[in-house]
Amino acid sequence: MIIKKLIVQGISYQRTIDFSKGLNIISGEKTSGKSLVLSLIDYCLGKDRGISLKVQTELAANVDFIFLEIEINQEIFTVFRGIKKDLSIFWLYYCKFDGINEYIPEKLNKKELQAFLMKKMGAMEFKKTKNKARSNELTTETISFRDIYRYCFINQHDLGTHNFLSHNEPMKRYKNPISFEMIFDLVNFSQNELQTEIAKVQNQIIDNEKKIDNLEGYLNQRGNTDYSDLLDQIGNYDDQIDELLQRKNKIIRRQNEENELATSNRDYILLNSEINELDSEIEQIKNQIKDIQLGITSNGLLLSDYHSEMKDIKTTEEINYKLKISEHELTCPLCNSKVKNDLHQEQNKKTSPENFKYILKDIQNKIKMVNEVMDTSKEKISELQTQIKKKKRKKEILSLALSEFSKDVHTPFLPQLNSINVNINNLEKDREILLESKRVFNKINELSNIVENDKIQLEALKVKLKAMDEKSKRKNQIMNELNRVYLSNMKKMKYYDTTDSFIDEEDYIPYYKNASVYEHESGGLLECMQLSFLDAVISNSSAIFHPKLLILDSISKYFGTNKNEQSVQVEDEHVINDPEVYLNIYYMLVELSKKAQIIVVENTPPEEMLQFVKYSFRDGEKGFIDLSKNEFLSN
Repeated sequence: MIIKKLIVQGISYQRTIDFSKGLNIISGEKTSGKSLVLSLIDYCLGKDRGISLKVQTELAANVDFIFLEIEINQEIFTVFRGIKKDLSIFWLYYCKFDGINEYIPEKLNKKELQAFLMKKMGAMEFKKTKNKARSNELTTETISFRDIYRYCFINQHDLGTHNFLSHNEPMKRYKNPISFEMIFDLVNFSQNELQTEIAKVQNQIIDNEKKIDNLEGYLNQRGNTDYSDLLDQIGNYDDQIDELLQRKNKIIRRQNEENELATSNRDYILLNSEINELDSEIEQIKNQIKDIQLGITSNGLLLSDYHSEMKDIKTTEEINYKLKISEHELTCPLCNSKVKNDLHQEQNKKTSPENFKYILKDIQNKIKMVNEVMDTSKEKISELQTQIKKKKRKKEILSLALSEFSKDVHTPFLPQLNSINVNINNLEKDREILLESKRVFNKINELSNIVENDKIQLEALKVKLKAMDEKSKRKNQIMNELNRVYLSNMKKMKYYDTTDSFIDEEDYIPYYKNASVYEHESGGLLECMQLSFLDAVISNSSAIFHPKLLILDSISKYFGTNKNEQSVQVEDEHVINDPEVYLNIYYMLVELSKKAQIIVVENTPPEEMLQFVKYSFRDGEKGFIDLSKNEFLSN
C-alpha cells in the first residue's frame, strides 16, 4: 500500500499533500498541523473517532471533506470521508482523485472498507470465536485491516511507551498475535473456513459478472457500445460548448465597453442578486425547520417510552405494597368455610418504597426535561417561520422594484446572450448523458478487474487449502530471520549485549535481556526495541500481508541531543543523549524505505535527512491549513 495524496477540501478551499514511495519527512513547529496530516490519513483508513474540530479550528473553518489517494498492488483508489457529517460513511472511487468526476463511487461502512482493503492486499479476514460480555453465549469477532494497521502507524503517544500496539486496550491487545500471524500468513484457518471463503469468492464472481451484463445492456440501449466513438462524441460536445463560451465572452466584453451601460443596469443586477440571496436564505431556514421537526418527532417517541416506563413502575409498586396477600381469606375445599390466611407470609421486599419514589421522580424529571426540549424546539420553529415571512415580504418588495428597473434596463446584447445560454445548456445536458455512459464503461472496467482479481484469489485459496501442513516449518524460518534482524538493529543502536534478547514465538513481542517491551521503563530503550522490531517485520520478505507502510510521529522525543536543537537542559534517565543513535534510526529507515513507504513527522530532523523533507509547516497561517496554498485560487 502506498499513500499517494492527501487532499483536504471545503467549499472554497483545497490543498493537496503529495507523498513519494520512499521516505517522506514532514517537519516544522509545534501546533503547525504536522500530526494532523497523519491523523487524517488514519481517519480515511477507518479510524473510529472523528477529528476534534474544537481543537483543529483552522480545519473546521476551511475543510469539509478528506480524500486519500492510495495505491494497492499497482491499483489506484481514492477514499472520501466527511469530517462534519455522515462520519460513518466512506465513499470509494476506483480511480485517481483527479478523475473522480468520471467514476461512480461505492458507499461503504467501516467493516466493508476493511474487507475491501484486506481483499486488495490478497489477505483473508480471520473470524475469532469468543464469549459475549457477561454471558455464556459465543460470538465471533473479525480481525481485519485495522488490526494489521497497528503494525503500520505508531502515533506519538504510543511510541516509546507501554501502549505500543495498543497494549493498554484489552479489546485490541488480544488480537495482536493473530494479526502478526496474518501478516506472515501463519494463521491456521480450518479447512471449513477456507472452503467457506472459496464459496464466497465464487459467488462474488458470479454476482459481478451479472452486474457487468446488466451495465452492458444499459450501454446497448443507449447505443453507446463503442467506447472510442463515445469519447469522440463527448469531445465534439466539449468543442461546441467551448466555442459558444468564447462567443459569449466576446459579447459580454462588447457590452461592458458600451457607454450606455447606465447606473440603472447596476441597480438591476444588485436587486436581482439580493433576491437570489433571499431565496437561498429562505431555503436554509426551511431545512433548519425540517431538522428541528425531526428532533421533535424523536423526542415524542422518547416521551412515549418514558410514560410507558412510569406506568410499569407504578403497577409494580402497587403489586408490591398495596396488594396484601395476608388480608385475603381462604375457602376450605371440604366444608366451604372461611379460613384465616396464615400460610402466606409477606416476603421481604427487594425494593423499598423510597426506591420506588426515587425511580418515579427520576422518570418524571426526564419527562419534564423532554417536554422542555420539545417546547423550546417548537418556539424555535415559530421564530424561524416568522423569519421566513419577513424575508418573503422583503422579496415581494424587491421584486416590485425589479420589475420597474427592468423597463429601463439597456441590454442591447441580451437576446444573443440568452440564445447562447440556451444552446450551452442543451449541449451540456446531451453531454452529461454521454458522460453517464462513460461512467458506466468505467464501472464495467472496475467490475472486470474485480472478477479477475477474485479468480486469482480463488486459485490462491485452493492452493492454501492444499498447503495447510507446511506452516509450522515456515514459522521457524521466519522467526529465525526476524530475530537476526531485530538483534542486528539493536546493536546499531548501541545495545551491544543482546544476551537473552529475542522476539517471542508465542506472543510475537520483542524482549531485551529477558524483559519484554511492556516491562522495561526507559522510553529510549523501548523506542529502540519497538523500531528494531517493526523494521524486522516490515523488511521480511515473508510478511506478504503487511501493507509495507510505516507511519511514525515524533521519533526524537526520547533522543534529547539532536544537534539541530538546543541541548537538553534537564537530565532524564529515560532519554538517550546520543545523537549517533538517533541518526542510526534514520539510517535504518532510509534502508527500509527501499522496501516500504515511510512517513515521519519530526520537529527538526537531522541535517543528514533534509533531502527527504517533503513539507515544513510553521505555526499559524503557514501551517498545514495554509490559505496561500489554496488550489481553488491558483487554478
